[in-house]
Amino acid sequence: MLEARDLSIDINGATVVKGSSFFIPKGKVTAMIGESGSGKSMTVAALLRILPAGALASGEIRFMGMNLLKATDEEMAALRKKEFFTIFQDASNSFNPSVRMDRQLYAFSAGRIGDDHEAFRKKMKEILGKLSLSADILDRYPFELSGGMLQRCMIACALYVEPALLIADEPTSALDKVVQKEFLKWLRLLNESGTTVLIITHDLDVVADAADEMIVMRKGEIVETGTVADVLERPAHEYTKRLLASRF
Repeated sequence: MLEARDLSIDINGATVVKGSSFFIPKGKVTAMIGESGSGKSMTVAALLRILPAGALASGEIRFMGMNLLKATDEEMAALRKKEFFTIFQDASNSFNPSVRMDRQLYAFSAGRIGDDHEAFRKKMKEILGKLSLSADILDRYPFELSGGMLQRCMIACALYVEPALLIADEPTSALDKVVQKEFLKWLRLLNESGTTVLIITHDLDVVADAADEMIVMRKGEIVETGTVADVLERPAHEYTKRLLASRF
């Protein structure tokens, strides 16, 4: 599905990701885990080609045969519109508090793939029902919904678009443990519908609950990869062992 080869990222002369190589298999949930500052979010920014000013990425990030670092702006715009869908840390920041959810969810879903508003309302109501959300939220404002409901709304948009790859960057850090488990359940539902998922997290419980594969980052480097079962049972790197020890 997606493979990074010798990916390095420099920001104003400082190296924040160093020669990283990893693979995200199609149809799986992969978790990238590491402490704050390990390079996880910069790696995602390079993948999406949204690195901050002063940042330079080298190496390769291949998606379906295309090197994303060499793709044109038009090619990347097309990928972000249909093939990629991103859920960020705090869903409330993705919504305009003064605009009803109907218009915003349309923009995040049907508007990306060209469906008209009537088709959107019908399909989105069905999807919201699958996520245990009432259709009347379409007529409400974001501030009237909880953080967990807003995260589910983003999942609903992803289910509508059916992207090849969903990227969730610290999607549960603003949620309590109960809502977190519910959110991860809906993320699995999306995966079962055919979407490959990449979760960026610092929480091993999220990895254990939701992921099939894991990538461990430390100080800008990939230090360990493997299935979640193998890495959790037989960690090879000292940093991974310390992460596991800190979980208990």
